[in-house]
Amino acid sequence: MTRIKICGITRIEDALTACEAGADALGFNFSKHSPRVVSMEVARDIIAQLPPFIVTAGIFVEHSSDEINEICRFCGLQIAQLHSEQYGPAEARAITESKVIRVFRPEENFDVKEVLQYAKKSGTNTFLFDAYRPGIQGGTGESIDASLATRIFSELGNACYAILAGGLNHSNVAEAIRRVKPYAVDTASGVESEPGIKEPGKIKLFIRAVRETDY
Repeated sequence: MTRIKICGITRIEDALTACEAGADALGFNFSKHSPRVVSMEVARDIIAQLPPFIVTAGIFVEHSSDEINEICRFCGLQIAQLHSEQYGPAEARAITESKVIRVFRPEENFDVKEVLQYAKKSGTNTFLFDAYRPGIQGGTGESIDASLATRIFSELGNACYAILAGGLNHSNVAEAIRRVKPYAVDTASGVESEPGIKEPGKIKLFIRAVRETDY
């Protein structure tokens, strides 16, 4: 079964809609540069109201490992999703309050050995692949080239848990799953009416498309 993460949650009503529709995980963005940025206090309040068995992830770009640990502890986050080149294996190992997902934004000649080496050095076993756009760390609404994504996920095989992100919405996620066969899919802009504001109908259509396509 393909897992589903709805990212960029800023409001309790959006969080509950995603949970009721069947999302497995929710993402909260703590980067001050993101249009979906949320405070620690707001995130903690939303998380406290979630039903059981929903995984929560924090998205981090400029925070140190110590700051990430503090935020995860304060909010009750189970995952730290690392979106910057600054997070090498040592920084990932220093995160002790949650599991780690390391994000890669691959270009055409991306070598999966980079992922495998990072996994070996950091102990991280889960990676997210997002579309590359200079200067922007995710949430662009752009997609990874289909042939590039297919190659990366095929070469990784069962070596790690690989998540597909980047421009996914209800009209293209089914084809992406059939081609790439990811462990999970992740969307933010694909289920929004504007940055940080989710649209219930789009959330439901996205999750239905995933569930009807499961391989």
